[in-house]
Amino acid sequence: MKNHARTMLSIVMSLALLLWWVFILAAPASANPKLSELERKIADLSLLEEQLAHRITQIQGIRGALIEQRNMLTSEVNLLVKNHQIKSLQQAQEQMRVRNNIELLRTVLTYGDELDAKILFYQNGRERLAYLSRLAEDDMRMISALNDLKIDALTTQISLIVNRYLPEAHAIQIDPQRVTLLSAQQVWDRIARQN
Repeated sequence: MKNHARTMLSIVMSLALLLWWVFILAAPASANPKLSELERKIADLSLLEEQLAHRITQIQGIRGALIEQRNMLTSEVNLLVKNHQIKSLQQAQEQMRVRNNIELLRTVLTYGDELDAKILFYQNGRERLAYLSRLAEDDMRMISALNDLKIDALTTQISLIVNRYLPEAHAIQIDPQRVTLLSAQQVWDRIARQN
């Protein structure tokens, strides 16, 4: 009888211990505020990555229009250079139509370069966000082994990256005060390289 009671007690204790582990491992994220914060950061990363992808698509459309404008202006300059037998920038500046096209090309090429830089910036941001998202998701899978310090370090890293790209996620930001137009000589050199 005592053996039966001990066996039953042992089974009950094993079941209690098993249930305790199940509840601990299956505890909701809200039980750990660090985990909840990490989940919010993952959601932020996903949203920001999506917004940057949208900005890249938007820039590519603008960039396409600028390329069309550039091609049209460059073709006209090349035609005028050929027809008027222009050999230098100085001669080109004497022809009003060529001079005006070069001035327009200064703006088109400068903003095209700025948009190219933005695309690289956004692509780099998306890669960083994707990396951090994968890292955070991996850490979430191993949450029982994570300590709060590691979660803090990861959420800090995520915050730094999010803060770097978040202002750009809502609108393409190119400050005209900061942009310096290409010189007429630089435009002339680019046109000459295309020939």
